[in-house]
Amino acid sequence: MTDYIYFERTIMEILNEQLRAKKAGISYALLTVVATEGTSPCKVGKKMLILEDGTIMGTVGGGEFERQAIEEAKIAVKKGTSFLKQYEHIPTYEAAGLGCTFKVTLYVDVVRPALQLVVCNAGHVGSAVLRLAKLLHFETILLDMREPGQIEDQIALADRFISCENFETGILASEIPDGAYYLCCASTHTQDKSALKGALQKNFAYVGMLGSVKKTKEMYKQLEAEGISQAALEQVHSPVGLDICDMSPEEVGFSIMAEILMIKNKATGKPRKEMKQNEQKLK
Repeated sequence: MTDYIYFERTIMEILNEQLRAKKAGISYALLTVVATEGTSPCKVGKKMLILEDGTIMGTVGGGEFERQAIEEAKIAVKKGTSFLKQYEHIPTYEAAGLGCTFKVTLYVDVVRPALQLVVCNAGHVGSAVLRLAKLLHFETILLDMREPGQIEDQIALADRFISCENFETGILASEIPDGAYYLCCASTHTQDKSALKGALQKNFAYVGMLGSVKKTKEMYKQLEAEGISQAALEQVHSPVGLDICDMSPEEVGFSIMAEILMIKNKATGKPRKEMKQNEQKLK
């Protein structure tokens, strides 16, 4: 009975840690014992959680096989690949006839959080981006200053909606995981400035903003005077998007998502044909 209570408590702790990791945007591996052979200290159903920073919770049995499984699971988290593997424990440190030989099969399930795209204002471009982002498997967060009843259709496009009085406080007061992608596309320059200021105070993967070069330069001056560093401002993609579109909201939205994918995948944005031709020249 004591073992059962301990097992249940460990499972609940692991579940709570998984929820926390999801909210924080942290990758992890969940190790589960799915089969055993021989005299094994492992029990089917035992679990262990390994976060991307190496933090460990729970146990799948201990010993040398567990240490090997932990190292392989850490590598799997970095690669984003799950696996099923049988581990064989043959003790070499015991006297002849002593020690337990056994086999344990573990399923190592690697979970990476969905990429978060934060759209500040669901106007024409913002709505187009929300539609496209869903096709590309982003989790979308919409921040908007308007009454929810006025934008029900736009809210329905997002996975999560945050109503705010201004974009800076809305971003800073919300649980948005590190490494999110931000798009500032509000209806006024003042609102875009507020959104940009909030986004630049977060740990972001990308920040893009609609607007002209003239608007951007003036806004940057104001933000520097308000304490935003030049180094942070230099990371902003504005005017936002790749040079591939007309100025319709749909094509602008497409060009923005293309730029986001380029950043996410550490790609060049160049035509693949051109890249292949260059590769052939180098051979």
